[in-house]
Amino acid sequence: MSGADSTVGTRRELHIERLVAGGDALARDEGRVVFVDKALPGETIEAELVEVKRDFARARMLRVTEASPDRVVPPCRHVAEGCGGCDWQHLAASMQHDAKVAVVREAFARTARMPEAPIVRGGAVGHEASRTTVRMAVTPNGRLGFRRAASHDTVDIERCLVMHPLLQELVSSVGVRGEGEVTLRCSAATGERAVWSHDKARVLGLPDDVAAGAAAVVHEDVAGARLRVSMSSFFQASLQAAELLVDAVARAAGDSLDGRDGIVVDGYGGVGLFAATVVPIGVQCVLVESSESACSDAYENLRGRSAKVMHTRFEHWRAQRAGLVIVDPARSGLGKPGVTTLLDTAAPTVVLVSCDAVAAARDARLLVDAGYDLVNAEVLDLFPHTHHVEVVSQFVMR
Repeated sequence: MSGADSTVGTRRELHIERLVAGGDALARDEGRVVFVDKALPGETIEAELVEVKRDFARARMLRVTEASPDRVVPPCRHVAEGCGGCDWQHLAASMQHDAKVAVVREAFARTARMPEAPIVRGGAVGHEASRTTVRMAVTPNGRLGFRRAASHDTVDIERCLVMHPLLQELVSSVGVRGEGEVTLRCSAATGERAVWSHDKARVLGLPDDVAAGAAAVVHEDVAGARLRVSMSSFFQASLQAAELLVDAVARAAGDSLDGRDGIVVDGYGGVGLFAATVVPIGVQCVLVESSESACSDAYENLRGRSAKVMHTRFEHWRAQRAGLVIVDPARSGLGKPGVTTLLDTAAPTVVLVSCDAVAAARDARLLVDAGYDLVNAEVLDLFPHTHHVEVVSQFVMR
């Protein structure tokens, strides 16, 4: 942009190269990278600069002058109203998974410096899959809605494309007094429903069957295991997502699940999703989790198994020798502290679950530098109509 006006508010014609981690599209303008929302590879667009830095800029798309053949009209009308929940609805559903694979490949090539990394396309939930957990915001008129993209403002929701019908009934019928955010959760197996207000909001008109509060629980059936999930505990967004993730982790773990090489460690183990489904009964397992509510759920979910629940941060846990370590860290990834703890286990096999492409690549680089080989990284599409991606990577010690 050195040869032209590059101030905020300037309009530019841009040619989109590719999609990148985080969901934006990437263009270049006189050598400078420009990140643009709602654009697709191959398109020519008119955009307005909204942020200008020395090394990059951000722009808001104004109109498409040459559209991609993969561009579609978003199937949910609330997208046009500004809802930021499903940021890839303008990309054809049939192309979304491949786009996520491409984003992961680029992240491994650039961040991990592994251009030949064995990235494979894994499973995907159906685009009709219903989310059983949603976090919503209170709108000014006392209803539940979603945030606008990159904003604290809210959008009223009449009907959500990806929400489970049991939750849609609640959104359509309840009122809310106060401000803040509310999590809604249901079970596809039992039909149980619960709500949790994170702030000062009070949900009014709840049906008698709906439990309320951080301690409220629902029970979900995943891969033959019934799991208790408290409202303040993390759980996958849908039953289909949990099933696919369990399957991918089990395949990546393979023969190392038999316990012959040592215990199985389930790091950042949450309510015990993997410990209760992937680890065979009778195999010694240690689940490490920092959330008190998730640990309480895990104690219940792992009853009758050879499992120990450790309530501590994985990075602070005194590591034990293990035959297999499964780790599912937060979006920021393992980082050096998490990798250091993992290395102290001397596990010959590691299964890393990542919910961010760049974090997956960054952690892969750390593990490879520490003496592991990447066998494969399987890209799952568990969040249709969004840029969010899940990567299950298998590592073996050299």
